[in-house]
Amino acid sequence: MIEFENVSVALGDFRLNEVSITVEKGDYYFIIGPSGAGKTIILEVIAGLHLPDSGRVLINGEDVSGIPPEKRKIALVYQDYSLFPHMSVYDNIAFGLKLQKLPKSEVEGRVSAVLSRFGIAHLKNRAPYTMSGGEQQRVALARALVTEPDILLLDEPLSAMDQLNRDKFVADLRAIHQEKGLTIVHVTHSREEALSLATRVAVIIDGTLEQEGERDAVFRRPPNRKVGRFVGIENVFAGTVAGNGAGGAVITVDGCHIRAADEMPEGSSVCVFIRAADVSVRRAGMVADDEYNCFPAVIEEITPRESYYLLRISCGISLYALATEQEMREKGLVPGGAVLVSFSPAAVHVTMGEAESFQPAP
Repeated sequence: MIEFENVSVALGDFRLNEVSITVEKGDYYFIIGPSGAGKTIILEVIAGLHLPDSGRVLINGEDVSGIPPEKRKIALVYQDYSLFPHMSVYDNIAFGLKLQKLPKSEVEGRVSAVLSRFGIAHLKNRAPYTMSGGEQQRVALARALVTEPDILLLDEPLSAMDQLNRDKFVADLRAIHQEKGLTIVHVTHSREEALSLATRVAVIIDGTLEQEGERDAVFRRPPNRKVGRFVGIENVFAGTVAGNGAGGAVITVDGCHIRAADEMPEGSSVCVFIRAADVSVRRAGMVADDEYNCFPAVIEEITPRESYYLLRISCGISLYALATEQEMREKGLVPGGAVLVSFSPAAVHVTMGEAESFQPAP
């Protein structure tokens, strides 16, 4: 277990502000946030490369302020790989084991095992500069894991890979976590990586912890507009609670009445979050009398994405929805087409406080 207790670190003009997080043993824990948010600094504090100016870092209940990095049983893999350019792949991977003064036979056995595990045995005599970014990252990960650390720290490990190699590497990381039950802390600004691998997530923005929790809670129930925008919620609106009924609060957004699942104080200013994936698009037609959040609408714009289409739809407010290629064909979805859009009250997340509406450019 890794615990940060109100940890602050000042480095030049940047400050990490009283961060408190808990990484349970066996977690695949993601720290996400925009560039310059302080994510890598958190990894380096865990590794012992920076000491807190205030607060404490505990590993398995022990304050580690007096424990040097090499004694923490932690491996850190940076996004630039940090391989020794004058050493072969074999010697790069063996380096940490040789520092531990292990017998030659054990070094050879453990290096051979990780070379095979990551499919890089054919590269063992190569120099790092002769390999692709994906190959270098596999070597860096193999070098980290061959020492059998208790904790693996990953700093943007997929940032230099093409999509094909990224998909393979994600599968490798998932397998490593499942096979070994290893505690992994992974820093990224990629929502896709976190959604694919995380058990728990922390959101760091401008050196401040904005949210921490289970993956789905972080991506579906942000505490404020700033986090909602970063985690990719496409529909964010400022609204006012008009009243409450058996189905929950009714919120007015630019004259459109949206039903939420929970009751809220009437007259309150609120921020409304609706993921595009939760918005259903149907052919125009009859609507059941008891169906909440169902509006006649017109498709304003369709933007192709890698595996789906992003639809911008006007229903009194401008609302984003997603559709697959099959849905586009079967429902005849075209710009200017009349449709019905709907979403469940349970899909409407609401936080208190005024907020500007936000929606992404396609």
